[in-house]
Amino acid sequence: MTVAEKHQGDGIQPRAVGWRSAARALAVPALLLLIIVLFYWKITLTKQYTWLDAPDFAYQVLPWYQFQASEWHQGRIPLWDPYLWGGQPLIGQAQPGAAYPPNWLLFRLPLRDGKIRRDFLHWFYVLTHYFAALFCYWLCRDLHRSRGASLLAGLGFSLSGWFGSTEWPQMMNGAMWAPLILLFLLRALRGERPFPNAAISGALLGMAFLSGHHQIPIFVALACGGLWIYGLFRGGRLNTGLLAPAAAFGIFLLLVSALQTLPAYEYGKLALRWVGAANPVGWKDAVPYTVHANFGLYPFSILGIVIPGFFRHADPFIGLVLAGFAFIALAAAWRERNVRLFAAVAIGGLIYSLSWHGLFQGIVYALVPVVDKARNASMAVFIFHLGIVVLAAYGLDAYLNEERWTARLVKGLAIFGGFIFAALLFASVSVAQRPMDYDRVALAGFIALLLAGALHGWKHGHITGRTALVLVTMLMLMEAGAAGSSFAWAHRDKPDSLLKKLSQHDDIAAFLKQQPGPVRAEVDANEIPYNFGDWHAIDTVGGYLASLTINIHQVQPHLNARLLMGTNYYVGKTPTRPGQIDLFAGGGGLHVFSNPGAFPRAWSVHQATSVPGWDEVGLRLDRDSPEALRQATFLIGETPALGTCAAPDNVRLLTRAPNRLVIEADMGCRGMVVAGDLAFPGWYASVDGKPARLWDAYGFLRGVVVEGGRHRIEMRYRPRSVVWGATLTALGLLGTILLAIVVRPRWR
Repeated sequence: MTVAEKHQGDGIQPRAVGWRSAARALAVPALLLLIIVLFYWKITLTKQYTWLDAPDFAYQVLPWYQFQASEWHQGRIPLWDPYLWGGQPLIGQAQPGAAYPPNWLLFRLPLRDGKIRRDFLHWFYVLTHYFAALFCYWLCRDLHRSRGASLLAGLGFSLSGWFGSTEWPQMMNGAMWAPLILLFLLRALRGERPFPNAAISGALLGMAFLSGHHQIPIFVALACGGLWIYGLFRGGRLNTGLLAPAAAFGIFLLLVSALQTLPAYEYGKLALRWVGAANPVGWKDAVPYTVHANFGLYPFSILGIVIPGFFRHADPFIGLVLAGFAFIALAAAWRERNVRLFAAVAIGGLIYSLSWHGLFQGIVYALVPVVDKARNASMAVFIFHLGIVVLAAYGLDAYLNEERWTARLVKGLAIFGGFIFAALLFASVSVAQRPMDYDRVALAGFIALLLAGALHGWKHGHITGRTALVLVTMLMLMEAGAAGSSFAWAHRDKPDSLLKKLSQHDDIAAFLKQQPGPVRAEVDANEIPYNFGDWHAIDTVGGYLASLTINIHQVQPHLNARLLMGTNYYVGKTPTRPGQIDLFAGGGGLHVFSNPGAFPRAWSVHQATSVPGWDEVGLRLDRDSPEALRQATFLIGETPALGTCAAPDNVRLLTRAPNRLVIEADMGCRGMVVAGDLAFPGWYASVDGKPARLWDAYGFLRGVVVEGGRHRIEMRYRPRSVVWGATLTALGLLGTILLAIVVRPRWR
């Protein structure tokens, strides 16, 4: 009996049939969930740690989520964020994840004292990792890998590599779908019901684009494009049978992603984005290649694939366990087409992540539209990791049947482990300061020695295949735990916790909410670095965003622009301009000052002049006095005809919600009623129930022309981009469900 025959039945063999197979098919997903819950014990089994205590999460993501959760609980769909910069399109910014259906479930969960609950965010994080593992497990099972190998690959994909070291929820949400995208795409390329499988693959990529961040979906789309090219031209001639499936892939991608891509396109044309270049870029501006070069993975980082801590930008660490079995797959199973495919995917992702060091990324940047928007080339290491974990599954299944290269792998691991400890011993004696994290590097050496022992014992029959699988999985989890993001999670007793800042200004927020009339505040960003407006549901001029509409960007440096927006309070330690009155002293030495010159939130004018562009808008805002601006407006380009009358106007703001504004105006004659909120496409006005045109008063506010007499003016945010996007996404999802019924997926 051979060693391979001896270990049949140990859990490493190809899948069984019958009721035992069905039981295992249900048991493995449950086991995946148990392992991931235990892996993230810091946030599932204790209340001492959190993944949220980092600047982007505490200052930006958490306030975004708080605003959306509050809106959902008030029965409103959050489309427009009124609390930052005088109002910004929430769904158009994409990163808040407003178009991602799983987020809607999160936002509908019960609040605590009106705030989104941290424990729900923790479990959402864990479940995202669980579904990433489950989807990768399904991919490997669909490639006819054993359950043990598929389990290892699923855990490796979710807990190690890019996914294990990345915490941005909008990025993880998009990356989670990648294994399923490839599962259905590869089915189509194999000729298994190519049209429906290709359509489902495209729909899943569309779901990834709904997640809120475009970067990983763009990289996945590039990988899919490469696979389609391979399938269409395999054998040196055009495979016409795949033309219709390829078209279905693209159509369903466009349909399902439309709820996010259409509003993002509308917003992108009218916004500026900060990308790490000298100046912000607009939609028509390519992200400079210098940004891609700066954010590339440096060649030195290749060492970081197996040694933790060696990297710049994205972490390439995948660990010795997964890398070792991937090596076995290349050596022992190269003849299998899928091994060659995933090797190409992995190498392609790694070379792309090297940016200008890899040459080809620059060619793709120059030739493929929209790729420039994915500015952080190092993040493409995600594609490398996805390829590696699938190869590792092939390697684990091939291990017993490979003699020459498995012996070399065991020897190589033993030598590597010994070298690591010898080098660390030498460095600890000869180097006064530690140039790297010795502990994590030492752990890599320790893992190498343990892995070598486990593989040697398994190969020679000293331990069973099931025992070997358990040991190998545990070693992979040890590597992932030491190098992953949870390694550095903050304890709740951390003195400089960023999350504690979110509750330090509750007294100031309570004071502002008690003030009569609409409140809009400006806060000192050095003292309050988080998005105060979203967190406390208070209008502010300012905020921590990655992009900003052009109109507010053009006028925000001008004092009169802030007065026009009704900025009637300032929060800081000292006043910023003459005339401010100290009203309240809050915690941390901050005060609330009033701005006596602030405009009401709605008023009327009877004069309008035309200016040629934004430069003139800035000159007028600096030159004209507040009294002059109170009497007359100016617009870029066309102006309406207004009347001059002796009778006074009476304008009152009746109702204001994030997506709706109601004003009552008693006009002496024809004039323009101005609302001190930002203008943007998608806002529609009616006067006494009849549609009315919205004008960009002062270049950036909303104005409506009304005749003399009493009128009810209503403004609603109902962007057509969202209406059309929602319709197309719904059609795409409905079509996907129908096709899925036809395909009848086999989740083994």
